[in-house]
Order: sequence, then C-alpha cells, then structure tokens
Amino acid sequence: MQDFFDNAEPRVVAMSLIAIVLLVVVIEFTYLLWPQIKNYRNLQTSHSVLEQAVINSDNLNNQLDRTKAEVRELSRELHGDMAQLPEKQMESFVIGRLQKVSWATDVELVSVQPGNGKQVQNLRESLYEVKLAAGYHDFFEWLQIVNHELGYIVIENFDISPNDRNALKNPKLSLLLTLVSYRMEQNAAQ
Repeated sequence: MQDFFDNAEPRVVAMSLIAIVLLVVVIEFTYLLWPQIKNYRNLQTSHSVLEQAVINSDNLNNQLDRTKAEVRELSRELHGDMAQLPEKQMESFVIGRLQKVSWATDVELVSVQPGNGKQVQNLRESLYEVKLAAGYHDFFEWLQIVNHELGYIVIENFDISPNDRNALKNPKLSLLLTLVSYRMEQNAAQ
C-alpha cells in the first residue's frame, strides 16, 4: 500500500482520499443519521395523531352526551315515564295517567282493570281493560295524549258502541279497550 502511495500521482491519491471521505460520510449518514430521521418522522406522526385524539376526545364526549340523550328520549318514547318505575308502582301510575288524560280531554274514565299478560321474548305484557264514555273527537284526542304520556301502548282489543244515536255532532260513545304495555323483564335488562 505504501508503494502505491509513493508511485501514484498526487491527483489519484487526492481522488482516493475524497472517495474514502465520501464513503465514511455515506456510511455515517446511512447507519447513524437516517434511523434518527425516520424515528423523528414517526414521533412527529404519533404526535399529530395524539393531538387529533385530544381534539376528537372533546367531540367524543359531546357525541357520547348526545347519544345518551337520544337513548333517554327513545326509552321515554318506548316506555313513557314508566321506564324507571318499579313493577309494583306501574299499575297505579298507568291508572293515574289515564285519569289525568281523561280529565284533560273531557272523557269519562268509567273503569280500569289491570291484568297480567304473557311473556313475549324478554318483555312482560301488562294488560288494562279500560271502559270509557266519550265523544268521537274527544276519544281520538285522548288516544293521542295517552300515546304521548305512556309511551308505546298497543290497543289489543276494542269495542265501540254509540250511547246517543240522535247526536250527529260528536256523538257520545261507550268504549271498551284492552290496552297493552310492554316492559323489559328486570333480569333480562341486567
């Protein structure tokens, strides 16, 4: 190697030294600097993802609040105000609401007889035999308000007969309805 440097032209020696220096720089860049640049880029990407997560977590909390409100509203639509009532208070609650609606709509609530229904999947039926005396239009107003007050109520059976055949405008009717409400079984809800 010494002979090579002694006999070589200075220009070849200079080119060899420049090549060696460039090779060292490329090796340092490849093995020392490039992994650090890749690591920095990964950290920067992770940082921006975490920043987005923090920004979105505020939106996520708002979405959770909106979803909870929607669930409460759907539960109220399905069960009315009786969704959270214990089973023993259910009958008195329904009868009280029926009486309140009857007073508000000029419908005479003649009688209400609670009964037990059957089990439908994980829902328990509650039956109510309701006798009413009402005008035609008052009865339909009563039905709309009962639907709003008590939630999802099904009229399973009904019998309508006129009380006064001579009245043409809003005749009085005798009504016998079987109302059914559905309630999630306590052990199925948990």
